[in-house]
Amino acid sequence: MRSLIKLLCAVLLICLLPVSALAREVPDLDETGSIHVVLRDTETKEEVPGGTLTLYRVGEAVEDDGDYFFRAAGDFADCGLALDDVGSEDLAKALADYAKDHAKGTTLPVPQGGAEFAELSTGLYLIVQEEAAQGYEKANPFLVTVPMQEDGVYKYDVDASPKTSVKKAPATTTTPPKDSTLPQTGQLNWPVPVLTIAGLLLFAAGWALCFGKRKDGHAK
Repeated sequence: MRSLIKLLCAVLLICLLPVSALAREVPDLDETGSIHVVLRDTETKEEVPGGTLTLYRVGEAVEDDGDYFFRAAGDFADCGLALDDVGSEDLAKALADYAKDHAKGTTLPVPQGGAEFAELSTGLYLIVQEEAAQGYEKANPFLVTVPMQEDGVYKYDVDASPKTSVKKAPATTTTPPKDSTLPQTGQLNWPVPVLTIAGLLLFAAGWALCFGKRKDGHAK
């Protein structure tokens, strides 16, 4: 009988193990957080201050049996885009295009050390660089979640710096339009025809003078 009880206890423990393994932290949707962004050079990885970043709250977090997903909300409620793949660059670009005419965001300058958006409610956020740093192209739009799950733990103060890299802007050369007139340098053009005419007149006067002398000589 004791052996049977021990066997039943062992089976019960084995059955409970998967339940313990599947247990995980549940996000607190009432918590607030922040997003910290540092722009870095794509090649050198050095920090690139300057320009501005605009933050949009795209979706709200909705809990479903211990898990959560994002549902379009606020200015993006009618965007018609599914917020399933929050890591998609195409989704971020589509949301940025929609935001141009339909949404109002929070814009911050990017100082040394990066920009930080604080006191954020849980949800899905879009970050767009409206103004590029001097000598650089704009960073691509990207999405950030608050909270962000790392190693099974939800972090409400999110460091989004790994997502933001910027390329140096290509060197530009300016060429004058085809129909433009180059500025005058050196000798002016107008004396040329004047001097030409004057030379012809002097030549004609000299030729007439010589011709007249020869005629007078023959007359004598």
